[in-house]
Amino acid sequence: MKAMQANKADQGPMLRLAELQKPKPRLGEILIQVHAAGVTPTELLRYPTTHTKSGIARTRAVPGHEFSGVITEIGKEAQGFNIGEEVYGMNDWFDDGATAEFCTTLP
Repeated sequence: MKAMQANKADQGPMLRLAELQKPKPRLGEILIQVHAAGVTPTELLRYPTTHTKSGIARTRAVPGHEFSGVITEIGKEAQGFNIGEEVYGMNDWFDDGATAEFCTTLP
């Protein structure tokens, strides 16, 4: 899938097009085919974009944690949603975000 990743550059972080594997929903998650995503310039500098939950420096993060789209897959134990349902929301800031064709989120 196509995605935008945050990469360091001389003038600061920049978004670059990348080809990544489509994510699979983990336990309790749903997979969203993204139709729109929001990214703020300061998001590229925030701790969850630059580091993992354990504090390790992170590179090539996919930003954009506000999304709208359509559910394409439902992970085990995720309840209350249906494939094809239009949704909007936010996903975990430490996970890859929604400036991609697909993202995962907890319902």
